[in-house]
Amino acid sequence: MKQLILAAMYVLSLNVLVAQEEKEEVWRVWYMKPAQGKSKQLQDGIRDHVAKHHGDGQWPEYYYDVLSGPNFGSLMGWSGPHTWKAFDDRVRNQADVDHWIRYVAPYVDNSNTGTNFLVFHPELSHRNPDKGPWPPIFHLSWNYTGPGTGGDYMEVTKAQAEAKAKNNSDNYHHIYHVASGENPDAWLYEYPAESMEALKKSTGVGGGGNMEKAYGKEKADELQKKYQSVVRSRMREIIKERKDLSTPVPTQDDN
Repeated sequence: MKQLILAAMYVLSLNVLVAQEEKEEVWRVWYMKPAQGKSKQLQDGIRDHVAKHHGDGQWPEYYYDVLSGPNFGSLMGWSGPHTWKAFDDRVRNQADVDHWIRYVAPYVDNSNTGTNFLVFHPELSHRNPDKGPWPPIFHLSWNYTGPGTGGDYMEVTKAQAEAKAKNNSDNYHHIYHVASGENPDAWLYEYPAESMEALKKSTGVGGGGNMEKAYGKEKADELQKKYQSVVRSRMREIIKERKDLSTPVPTQDDN
């Protein structure tokens, strides 16, 4: 009997590992600031490059105009969702590289060439149950935390997601952590929106109503204090899709 139990536990652990691997979602994210007076050339180059080398069924690249924040005027690129293994398996052909070097790279301001790798956390997110096309606008909130505070941050954000679910909130959000990049102690809140007007759901002052309603004032205050103790600073920006520069966007059901 003991052997049967151990065998069942082993099989269960394998299933859990497989499930975790299937859920793994890694994104590569970067900004591209056009060189002075070269915005049109950069956009033309990206449009042609994506059409030739990142079309439907190829390695995806999605571009957005940055409408606010320190990266205003830049394009923000996203590639994903991937697994870590996908980056090992990818073989970028020489034609892709040559085209980028000739038609895109000359028009980029080289002062802004960093890349981040983000890992999506579904367990910390409050996702829209109604699947469909990706929304055209996202309000991004970058939270910069202190080293070693990831566990406390996850505790608070998990409670926030559960509070929204309990209250049937339609202020949906997705959470990622920076696995590698300029600031590895950073987390990203991503608020989807169908329009600029809809951003008012994620741009209000305060935002503790869901927590207090779900847990009571004492617990909500405790979680708020913990959040304030781990988050050192924040930066927010609005991005808007550029379908003309991007790989065809899948529906949320495809993720």
